[in-house]
Parts: sequence; structure tokens; C-alpha cells
Amino acid sequence: MEIARLNNCVTLPVTDEEPVLDSMLGWLARWLRMLGVHAIYSPSFSDEYLLTVSHLLITRDRELFRKRAVATLLLETSTHTEWLSVSSLVLGNQLVLDMDRSLCPICGSRLIRVGRDAVAGRVPGSVLLRHDTFWACTGCGKVYWVGSHHARIRRELESARAILGRLRTSCVDGNLLIIRE
Repeated sequence: MEIARLNNCVTLPVTDEEPVLDSMLGWLARWLRMLGVHAIYSPSFSDEYLLTVSHLLITRDRELFRKRAVATLLLETSTHTEWLSVSSLVLGNQLVLDMDRSLCPICGSRLIRVGRDAVAGRVPGSVLLRHDTFWACTGCGKVYWVGSHHARIRRELESARAILGRLRTSCVDGNLLIIRE
């Protein structure tokens, strides 16, 4: 079953340090940033702007995909886990969360490791008591820690890795089809 396609037949991974995601892919932008990919995203990107972007564009918009001449990845699946798998295949990023490599899922800025004292008053007291290590965003200031939600993140990434192992590519009519077996 075809779940995605690139608008040209290329060897994977595609070399692009800053893929751009259209306004329908905020979920994927946050996850790619957590995985250390400097994903460029804004919910207000217009199609006119996205047509001019020279970076790899990741989209679900078939019309936008059809109009673009430069590298464009069309996600034809609506399954978020498949989005992660396809993105990993195309971009070559690992589906492993490493907080020291992660970027802020909100703004995409670098995270720095900080101690308890640096975040006192910025996180709930119960969190401050249970954790020693935190990461602060150098852009928006948001604070992160490895909490209970990381079990869900690990499960999602395990599922995405399993899907990744079942993806195949085929060049057809100048498009690189990404097929899930």
C-alpha cells in the first residue's frame, strides 16, 4: 500500500538540514523536533510561500505537491506513526529520543540541560521533587523533563520503527513511491 511519495526519484536519505512542513503537519513538526530534526513549521504558512521554499517540503496537500518543482514529500496516509516512519526513511533521522539532541517541540530552538535550581518556580513542586535533570529551551524558555509521558513516546517510536522496517520504495513515473508492505 502506497503511503507517501517524493516528486522525484532520489537516493534516500534526502540531504536537507531544515525540512519545511505545511500547516497541516504541526504534530509531525513537534515530533521531528523532539528527535533532533530542525523542522521549519508555522500554522500560518501560505501555499504561495510554500511554493517558493527551496528546502524539502513535507505536505498532505496533493495540489501543492503537484505544483512544486523542488523536492516535496506527499504524505498520503493519515496515520501519525506512519508519518514518523516515512520521515525517518526520507530524512535519515533515528527514531530514538535523546533529550540531549532534542529541540524544543514548540519553537524548534536548542535545549540545554539544567538542574533543579534553574527551574525552581517554573515547574510544579511535585515535579521538582521527583526529578533532578531538566532541559530548558533557549528560545521560548519552556522547561522539559523525562516524566511518565515518556513511556507513551517510547511506545510510539517503537511502533514507528516497526513500520519503518516494512517500508519499501519504487520509482514510478518520476516519483519515488513509499510503500508499506
